[in-house]
Amino acid sequence: MNIKKEDVVLFFRQNVKSIILAFVCSLVVIIGGLFYFNQSKTEDYSGVSFSNTSNETNIKDEKAEDKHDEKIFVDVKGAVKHPGVFETTKDKRVKDLIEEAGGLLDDADTSTLNLSQKVKDQMVIYILKHGEKPKQISDSGTSSSSGDVININTANLEQLMKISGVGKTKAEAIISYREKNGDFKKKEDITKVRGIGKATFEKIKDKIEV
Repeated sequence: MNIKKEDVVLFFRQNVKSIILAFVCSLVVIIGGLFYFNQSKTEDYSGVSFSNTSNETNIKDEKAEDKHDEKIFVDVKGAVKHPGVFETTKDKRVKDLIEEAGGLLDDADTSTLNLSQKVKDQMVIYILKHGEKPKQISDSGTSSSSGDVININTANLEQLMKISGVGKTKAEAIISYREKNGDFKKKEDITKVRGIGKATFEKIKDKIEV
């Protein structure tokens, strides 16, 4: 069967609208299919990502709760209504333990006490009475004289000022650093406090502990 060129041209001219319409419909179907496939694929991946993120968040929250719920023991002494050893958690502060001990006595002196300090295991909180001389209380609960080693993690302002070469300004800087960064991990960390360099540390290293 011989098809002439004129016949082909005539066929296209007579059916041009139908051919264009069919071509457009085919494009619409193809583009729609691609769009649906890509959208489904994206949703699947985003679902997996959300699931992983959710699991990681839950694990972090559980660890944070476990850390806060970890039980510790703190000894509250001095001018409180009910002194003793209290079971508590690491997120508590000195003022919270004083409240657990029944509150302060009328003659209690908190001027040298950091009520906002977070407590730690085996910590001793000693509340002075007005007119009572400050004492250095170690974590073991024994009193020591001003010539003994000072714990730079638990000492208050007046106790820190007893360290040779540490005046009020440096003592306040130590407390400020402690409140912002937490306890000192080793004695050498005290050189991170503003105003205390290596020369000062060499003079006081035998008089401090953590």
